[in-house]
Amino acid sequence: MPRFPYTKYKAFTLSFSLFLILAGYVKTFAVHGGFANSLDFNGGLRLVIELPIGKGRPEIETFFLENKIEAVTLLLEKQKNIYQVDIGLGSIPKIEELFNSKSPGDKGASTIDRLVTLVVQQFQIPREKVLSADQVGAVVGGELTETGITLLISTLLIILGYLSYRSAFKFALASAIALVHDILFTLAMIGFFQIKPSVPIIAALLTLLGYSINDKIVVFDRIRENAHGKDNLSLSNIINISISQTLGRTINTSITTLISIIAIVIGGAIELYDFAYVLIFGVVVGTYSSIFIAAPIALIYDDWRRKSA
Repeated sequence: MPRFPYTKYKAFTLSFSLFLILAGYVKTFAVHGGFANSLDFNGGLRLVIELPIGKGRPEIETFFLENKIEAVTLLLEKQKNIYQVDIGLGSIPKIEELFNSKSPGDKGASTIDRLVTLVVQQFQIPREKVLSADQVGAVVGGELTETGITLLISTLLIILGYLSYRSAFKFALASAIALVHDILFTLAMIGFFQIKPSVPIIAALLTLLGYSINDKIVVFDRIRENAHGKDNLSLSNIINISISQTLGRTINTSITTLISIIAIVIGGAIELYDFAYVLIFGVVVGTYSSIFIAAPIALIYDDWRRKSA
């Protein structure tokens, strides 16, 4: 018999997840007013500059921070000391204010030209060292959002079809719902901590889908094997036994994956931190849902089918 009756607490685990997801979205929209502004999704200004040796990210961040301009700095090429600076639309009034205080007589320059002028003056570099200066429109963000949603839905449908063919529809449906749970939970975390949505974040979400479904396939395969020729056992008992049998594998896989991701946080570039944080949270949630969400949903669906038959 199993050491722990996982399915016995299905009502609690499902309610607990729903509560945390709703709490995350309440804080995201009620407290923060939505997800964090991101250049990729909301538009803004983007500069690529080459700085003299000896100057770098600290100087860039200090300049913008002192002037209350929200900017994200990325190192593009270490040897040439080239940086990318992304500035959200909300900081444009601050740029205008700073420029007018330094050059009050120049009223005809565009916002992007004014930003270039400020950077050239601050870091005492020739204008040609500003390698590019562009204004990114919110249309790009709309395309990225549409593409990301399309990819997520397509992935879920493919997984649903594959698992329906590979095992049984109840397991495919449970896996799909659990994956939606994982994505909604992770998105709630992104909004809760105001992590800026970006292309790497979409990549992290898609990566989590693949990781999470792998865990669930292992559990459901074991359930299918244990159910073969054991009509005397209830599905609830079979699920509990199967989860216990695969628990060691699930935990070991999660730990080794987390070690690799934590290595990115410890030794990787700062540009990868948000990507790594989303992956860490997603792995934990995916592991939790493989044990306490996916299999109980399959049991609930199976009970409903039996009662309605």
